[in-house]
Amino acid sequence: MAGNAKGFAVANWASPTASNLYSVRMITASDGWAVGSGGTIIRWNGTDWSVWPSPTTRRLLSVSLVSAIDGWAVGDGGTVIRWNGTDWSKWTSPTAFQLSSVFMVSGNDGWAVGSGGTIIRCNGTGWKSVKSPTTDSLWSVHMAGPDDGWAVGWGITIRWNGTDWSTWTTPTHIDLASVFMLNADDGWAVGLGAMVRWNGTTWNDVTSPTAEWLTSVFMVSANDGWAVTNVGMIFRWNGISWSNCTSPTTERLLSLSMVSDSSGWAVGYNGTVIHWTGTEWIPEFSTGILMLLLTSFTLVSIILVRTVSRRGRAGARGCFSTRLTDEGEKEGN
Repeated sequence: MAGNAKGFAVANWASPTASNLYSVRMITASDGWAVGSGGTIIRWNGTDWSVWPSPTTRRLLSVSLVSAIDGWAVGDGGTVIRWNGTDWSKWTSPTAFQLSSVFMVSGNDGWAVGSGGTIIRCNGTGWKSVKSPTTDSLWSVHMAGPDDGWAVGWGITIRWNGTDWSTWTTPTHIDLASVFMLNADDGWAVGLGAMVRWNGTTWNDVTSPTAEWLTSVFMVSANDGWAVTNVGMIFRWNGISWSNCTSPTTERLLSLSMVSDSSGWAVGYNGTVIHWTGTEWIPEFSTGILMLLLTSFTLVSIILVRTVSRRGRAGARGCFSTRLTDEGEKEGN
């Protein structure tokens, strides 16, 4: 890794896309996926991120992996696609509504939610619509198990009890963008300057470290978790409080996926991909920066060659030495 002008370490890999990335999910430290606008799909192999062929040009908003050979992604227009270990393929969807979030409990059980209160369920061979208790848009779904899970959205929180979904009361009516369940008795939801925590019985307010949009939350354990915002801010939970962590970007961050307390990723607008190393968040090595450095190096080399050449000629002419050296210095400014 190298350093940059701001003092951050910079990774030796670059984001392979300039598309907005809406969701990232890691299977292991050496295998993970991110999806985004225009059907963009990129994969991490432990060394580099690379673009993968996509069966859709629709915006993909969420991805969930069961294993290295089984995963799903959803998006605009009810788009549903599946990974089989070799390629992604399009699947029949029971809805034309936008699907904002997908979560797979297992290869034979999964959920997706979206606009208009849309809820659909996967049985491993297909998807079907499920009765929803709301018409408010749902933005995030996360299951604690096959018989217990939550979805949040436009001022709404709903729960799955193994039989049906029902609305639940939270201490805030603020829009919630992301929910994450550690287990049936411990979970978090975040939104517009708001955080709430589930204790197994009720949702309770937690003091938010920011008034900005908290777009994604991911908990490693009860004493370690992360949240990101739409202005590039990053916060960490230590079991007692949330604190602001140094961020290498001001781009809008939309999704988090942690492998452990020492490895994780966040993605966002304009192809932003950043990595948690266990000690700091680092940005990708931008190909734009690389081109700028190469261009600068080339220009400096040309100037030096021209300056040396002119100085050589000036030495032969004697009295023109000072004038030509000054010209060479001016060209280098």
